[in-house]
Amino acid sequence: MRIRGTNRACYLRALVAACLLALPTTALAGGSVPPPLRAAIIVRSAGYERGFADRAGEAVIAVIHQKSGAGAEDGAAMANVFAKLLKETKVAGRKGRIVQITHESASSTAEQLKAERAEVVYFAAGLEGSMASIPAREGAISRILVCANGVGTAPGCTLGIELDGARPRIVLNMKEANAAGLRFDPGLLRLARIVR
Repeated sequence: MRIRGTNRACYLRALVAACLLALPTTALAGGSVPPPLRAAIIVRSAGYERGFADRAGEAVIAVIHQKSGAGAEDGAAMANVFAKLLKETKVAGRKGRIVQITHESASSTAEQLKAERAEVVYFAAGLEGSMASIPAREGAISRILVCANGVGTAPGCTLGIELDGARPRIVLNMKEANAAGLRFDPGLLRLARIVR
């Protein structure tokens, strides 16, 4: 089922509202959007990229994480949540799969992303500084680079999820999106905080 225009914006708002109702009120108190809600918003947001649904094959979501520390914990949590989510839903009508990559160097991470043909790349907490060295465009693939929160959207990330009070909000870096050749539907632009 493809949802277009205003209906898509309403659907995303309803998804966020439903996820918020399912969370205990203390879940958002920590200052970041919980992994299940963050993953659901990322998967739904990918569908707002105009060419995403028209591409052939599996939609590959890569989770870049560190070997240890907060980046490893965030990466493992998001990989698990994405795996569960992709069993139940498609990404813009396409079957999805998750790939985990341990970040050791920019060149090895870039090579693994190229080999896997990753289209959505989630950078775990603490890896914001690594984003600028990862190509957002690789041949015919335009990647949506996603940071762990909205704060990291400026240094090279296309998309982030932040808290606006107690509500999650999408942060979209238009400069990075345009450079990668990504074209997001106006429905997403109306919901997002735009960074240029």
